[in-house]
Amino acid sequence: MKYKLSFCTVCMNRTMHLKETLPRNIADNSSYGNIEFVLLNYNSSDDLHEWVLTAMAPYLQQGVLKYYHTREPLFFQMSHAKNMAFRLATGDILCGVDADNYTGPGFADYISERFVSNRQIYVQPPTIGQDKKRWDVQGRVCVHQEDFHAVRGYDEAVQEYGFEDKDFKRRLELHGCTKHIIRDETFLHAIKHEDGMRIKGGLASWKLKQLFYCQEPVPEIILLQDNNTYEKVTVDHTLLSYESSTMLKTPIRKIYAGNFIYKERKYHLYKKNNESYLTLSVLGDGSLMSQDERVFQPIYPGELGENFLFQRAMYLSKKIYLSNRNQIKLINGEGYGRGTVHEYFTGKTHLLV
Repeated sequence: MKYKLSFCTVCMNRTMHLKETLPRNIADNSSYGNIEFVLLNYNSSDDLHEWVLTAMAPYLQQGVLKYYHTREPLFFQMSHAKNMAFRLATGDILCGVDADNYTGPGFADYISERFVSNRQIYVQPPTIGQDKKRWDVQGRVCVHQEDFHAVRGYDEAVQEYGFEDKDFKRRLELHGCTKHIIRDETFLHAIKHEDGMRIKGGLASWKLKQLFYCQEPVPEIILLQDNNTYEKVTVDHTLLSYESSTMLKTPIRKIYAGNFIYKERKYHLYKKNNESYLTLSVLGDGSLMSQDERVFQPIYPGELGENFLFQRAMYLSKKIYLSNRNQIKLINGEGYGRGTVHEYFTGKTHLLV
């Protein structure tokens, strides 16, 4: 018996990785036969579309590669993108393969054999090891299509980077699926890259107006967003001193959010109940001074800002994961993976509701 497999990849502005991984992944698993590679262009603004229709045209014609394009997303949301790709797939077994991942030769046979031996499993990589080993393959989750729909996919309340896979796997286990861990290193390779790339194009980056920081007496970062909202974030001092904050469990201590108005070179910050909270005056060098004469320096594009946004994304996503873990709730009550996609080569338009 051979299950039909769907290897599902979503891509927004990561074509430089996909050009390396996708052709090799197809070649490494072509002998399996009963397989499709589902590629979802999640409104990518790089050369993904042109590359697929030219370099990958033979695979489109053979039907091995199924290419879909949605132009609706304004920013990258991993949970929603994965749900769309999994819903478009037609295989019995759905397997997430991130754009920077190499499946390794024979991965399709390996996955099929695992599910033939035990239908009621899901497949995942080992947990993240020392020095973030295997961090880049954590999205490699394979699940029976029926189980994917039974748990209503990845939780789309997770809009930032991180923890969507962990939450998805926890709910699969509550559903009755048994975890099978990939031990063969042949199947656990990926292209290495900086953490800043993980959040590039995400919600926070899309809404970001400017960042400011103050070290004393309490390390804080103020995040101003384009929709006139702000966050005042208390952080661990190591985040501002460029120490190894990415390895800390809680580099972000507290986030307070509200609205702001900019008037007469001052940012007027308000609490959620519209009560006045903080006034920040713009100084000549672009920094901000509060009423108690704390000076917040601007954070310009670079390592500090990327590291903060990455840690913030992990913090917010973990809160949702812990909330889901601690109480029973309906996930994606209004639906999952919804949207309009165009399928190239067949010319079909799919409305996912």
